[in-house]
Amino acid sequence: MCGVVRWDGGDVDGAWVEGMVEAVRWRGPDGVGVHVDGRLGVGYLSQHVTPESVGEVQPLVAGDVVVVADARIDNRAELGTWLGREVGKWTDIELILEAYRAWGLECAVRLVGDFAFVVWDGARQRLFGARDALGMRSLVYRAEAGRTLFATEVKQILSVPGVPARIYEPAVGVYLSGPFMPPEWTFYEGIDRLAPAHALVVEGGEKRVWRYWDVDPGHRIRYRREEEYAEHFLEVFREAVRARLRSVHPVGLLLSGGVDSGSVAAVAGSLLRSGEAECPEFRAYSFAFEELVECDERAVSGPLAEHWGIPVTDVWADDLWPLKDYPDHGPDRDDPYLFVYQPLLDACLDAARVDGCALVLSGDRGDLVAGEYIYDLGSLLRTGRWGQLFREMRTLAGRQDSTLTEIAGRQIWRPLRQELWPPERAPGLRRMAGRLVGRGPESGSSRQPPWLMNRWKDLDRAAIRAHAAVAPPDLGMAARARYQSVFSATHMWGVGWSERMGARRGVGFSDAWSDRRLAEFALAIPQRLLNTVGEEKRLVRRAVAPLLPPEARRDLKKTDPYPLYSRALRARAAPTLSLIHI
Repeated sequence: MCGVVRWDGGDVDGAWVEGMVEAVRWRGPDGVGVHVDGRLGVGYLSQHVTPESVGEVQPLVAGDVVVVADARIDNRAELGTWLGREVGKWTDIELILEAYRAWGLECAVRLVGDFAFVVWDGARQRLFGARDALGMRSLVYRAEAGRTLFATEVKQILSVPGVPARIYEPAVGVYLSGPFMPPEWTFYEGIDRLAPAHALVVEGGEKRVWRYWDVDPGHRIRYRREEEYAEHFLEVFREAVRARLRSVHPVGLLLSGGVDSGSVAAVAGSLLRSGEAECPEFRAYSFAFEELVECDERAVSGPLAEHWGIPVTDVWADDLWPLKDYPDHGPDRDDPYLFVYQPLLDACLDAARVDGCALVLSGDRGDLVAGEYIYDLGSLLRTGRWGQLFREMRTLAGRQDSTLTEIAGRQIWRPLRQELWPPERAPGLRRMAGRLVGRGPESGSSRQPPWLMNRWKDLDRAAIRAHAAVAPPDLGMAARARYQSVFSATHMWGVGWSERMGARRGVGFSDAWSDRRLAEFALAIPQRLLNTVGEEKRLVRRAVAPLLPPEARRDLKKTDPYPLYSRALRARAAPTLSLIHI
């Protein structure tokens, strides 16, 4: 989507909107809609995925209100109950319109799904937009004195006459310092990205941005038995997968040998077999190696797919090394991010497109929601589970070649210190405690490479702050770490890149693990149940175990394609690297 609103009394030039559309023409296989009327110009490129989207007309003009959206709304029945209407076959854009009419600027918090939308309210002369909580759809904008421009991709705004393509140097400095920059930045001066779970309103040329949703730290889910947590997780996860299987075209899955995509495959298979979900075909795409056999995923993914009758396409990967055919698999104009295994991903997306898939699922956020080496040893200490605490500490010490004292400092004392003495409270005591147990990554110690330019030398603190989401203060120690993992700026940028790369190849992108309801569940339960030393992703494994064949239940684990990366940089990519250096 894209658009322009003028605040200086002039009319929008239709050529501006047409140029924004053409900048991402590949996003509109099912047609383009443009609406230009006086001070407003809006464009939309459509790709029909859900049954409701087939009848969708965008931009939607309803009297003085014009709506454009890149959206899949999942809580349709719930919205119908709140609205007191039978929503039936309503399109997502119609649901967003009615939500805006009912709740105005507070409507976004009622919506669950992947979405970014913009509403022009002519009666109020107001532009309003919002983006989903997990950042699965993009919304960028440029606020000028006389006009506001918005779009899905940065390159659309850069196509408009009068918009300078000037690099924003602080963004480059933070990017080169290590972690990604704040989610509201782009690499271009004057072009901002609406952060996930945020809304934007512009009236009279004046903008206001606010966070419309966050995790409720007071929400707690407590059961007597661990099995009840597993059942609850599976219920939420089944709904997340079911929502993403709503398609009039085949749906693909990037299936590895790991827990994350394996869980998606198992749940999708059970939903389709029971008739609880419908799509014309569900297919999987797995990396296959003949030379680097240690990278091959099929020993686990194959039996799982066979168990549920899921057709699998083997993507032969020995020759799909990083930087192959560069710059064919190079960075996009929006940002310099280059995924090290992009040729592999591109091959999977190309295969899915050939098979007629309009949507490809992944398990990208599974580690962040349910794993990521986040353990809650502190709660084992508080609840008197001494045996389990000692076993987990001993296992960690062996893995990390550390002493039990060092593990206690990192896993118990340091998180406790962060909870009791956050930076804004008792900074002197915090520094004293830091000296006692050693400085952690929050201390602001510089990690800049020596070749970083001097004019960026003060950006290390900004980089560290950008890398960690600010969790609500009342979350517990482990839940706070989990929050920072799920909502990390690095991953927000990664899913945005994945969506763009999929669109380039004619397929949509979604991730069942990036469901707001799943994040809320993961942050409301005791963290010691979610992830355990020695049994990583414990709760997820227990929840999906009944859906797995015995060999997958036993061997489900992540396969590391690092040997492909290593061989590429040591041998095959050397000429490319020399060329880039020159």
